[in-house]
Amino acid sequence: MRFSIGILVHSTNPRGGVVHGMALAEALCDAGHNATLIAPDITGNGFYRLPRCATRYIPAKSEADLPKLVERRIVEITNALRHNAPFDVLHAQDPMSANALANLVQEGRLRGFARTVHHLDCFSHPDVAARQTRGFMAAAEVFTVSGLWQDTLFSKYGLKTSVVGNGVDLARFSPKPEFSDHTLRARYNLPAKARFILSVGGVERRKNTLLLLKAFEVLHKNYPDVHLVIAGGASLLDHSEYRRLCEAQIQSSNLAKAVTITGTVADDDMPAFYRQASVLAYPSQTEGFGLCPLEALACGTPVVVPDIAPFTEHFRSNEVFWCQPESSETLVYALREALIAGCLEHFRVSGPATACRFDWHRVASRHLHAYQRLASLPPAAGAPDSGVLQQCLK
Repeated sequence: MRFSIGILVHSTNPRGGVVHGMALAEALCDAGHNATLIAPDITGNGFYRLPRCATRYIPAKSEADLPKLVERRIVEITNALRHNAPFDVLHAQDPMSANALANLVQEGRLRGFARTVHHLDCFSHPDVAARQTRGFMAAAEVFTVSGLWQDTLFSKYGLKTSVVGNGVDLARFSPKPEFSDHTLRARYNLPAKARFILSVGGVERRKNTLLLLKAFEVLHKNYPDVHLVIAGGASLLDHSEYRRLCEAQIQSSNLAKAVTITGTVADDDMPAFYRQASVLAYPSQTEGFGLCPLEALACGTPVVVPDIAPFTEHFRSNEVFWCQPESSETLVYALREALIAGCLEHFRVSGPATACRFDWHRVASRHLHAYQRLASLPPAAGAPDSGVLQQCLK
């Protein structure tokens, strides 16, 4: 059976849930389904890259305050979808779009929807926390990307879910250099000859940036030719307070000339960043799966990850370097091991071999039984005629 699927993501920025939703939609289209990627669009510029699937954009406005932002997005998405949903399946990748679909279920316009939980955040604001919970509890089908979050949702909420995992595009992420590799350092003002340690995801508490800076301070004393590059960081959440702490750490350690924080980078440049790096440092405290280490390995770059789930679920002991997310000493040791002579040559072969186990088409196939159950639900009593949604989303 071929399905018509609307996949909703929270923004057009290259964050994990958006990347997953886009790759899933593309893999579903490759398998013969009709998948459309739907997102609120603040800038009007569309997604961070051009997807190989149909796209629809919901006009959206920016909002500085997080609780107000959450409510605004829910209203914007609900209003855009209210009159019709001409899909067999609607599938939310985030709490805001899931709450919009929950509204439509409550109104009798939709019988059920799917939701993927990538990870759960700890929100101090009770209304935002409640929205996060409602987003998966109201769903008829719930997926997770790792066993860690499958176990969490069952133990805390009694919710049974399916693990679908993640994949990597081996055509985009490979050890083979491209012309852009040679100009990357000049374009981002990186030292021409220094080895660099790469961190992806910007400056965030969840990414454990302070611990990384402390480890890099120790490492830099013995390896003065090593430079730290912190790339990316587009986010709906406010990380300004934590960024100030990290900036103070950089200044107090006299590392201003040894650390580059790029901010958001062009998606086309990410494979070159991985290939130019001597190692990816990824000591993240909380992840749904960890896409960046997989992309780095596909490019043949050594990776350091925490010795905790979800990383321990899908990486074997000899495929990556391990650290403890609360211990800068273990991170220093792992980075030193990754920087030794011959390591990069080894990972140029072993990294892509590891990445080959993670395929987006297999990820897409793990959704189909749940999609079948959703598509088999009788039409919602309040669902209006077809055709209106496409007009709403133009």
